[in-house]
Amino acid sequence: MTFLDAIQADWIFYLINILVFVVVVMVTYLYANGKKVEAVARLQAQIQQIQLQQNDKLFSLEDEYKLKKERIRLILKDMEAQLSAKDVDMLQSRRNELSNVFVMEYRETMHRYARLADQYYELHPPKYQEFVRNCIFPFLDTSRKVLAAVNASVIMKTIGTSNPVRFSYKDFDFAFDMIRKHPTYSFKKEMKSYLKELGFKPADLD
Repeated sequence: MTFLDAIQADWIFYLINILVFVVVVMVTYLYANGKKVEAVARLQAQIQQIQLQQNDKLFSLEDEYKLKKERIRLILKDMEAQLSAKDVDMLQSRRNELSNVFVMEYRETMHRYARLADQYYELHPPKYQEFVRNCIFPFLDTSRKVLAAVNASVIMKTIGTSNPVRFSYKDFDFAFDMIRKHPTYSFKKEMKSYLKELGFKPADLD
């Protein structure tokens, strides 16, 4: 009996073995592919979890920032009342409080909020610019108003001081760095205005 005759005589045996081999290969492939899909699904779930955590942190810092901003507003309002009442001691106290709350709390909260947003939106320029427009510029505007209030000539005259409050550029470099990361003509123009009003020079940007 030739080899070909042997195969023909046992073709069912060989067919079954071939089918078994094919099934084993398919099962192995599907198993491996299933593991791969499972790993990808786990990774996607982890990424979504991280994004949710980042969102929660952003929202938490945004809420904290708004609370500090409201406190600044209330102190400014109280300063107006003390000025009208000509209560020198309370006016002096509120002026000092405003300076301290601004630098130690309001600015510090904004710094943490901006640092997280910088990481979160870094690869998304439109979102990054939106954050700058909606958060950084309002922060600088409030800073300008605070500086103008504590150094208002009528307030300094009432409390009897000739020493104006000055801000350090290092307390604001994060804000100006964010403006310059994805700049526009409008951003640059506004930035120059705030630099001047906060007592800084273009050279401070270097």
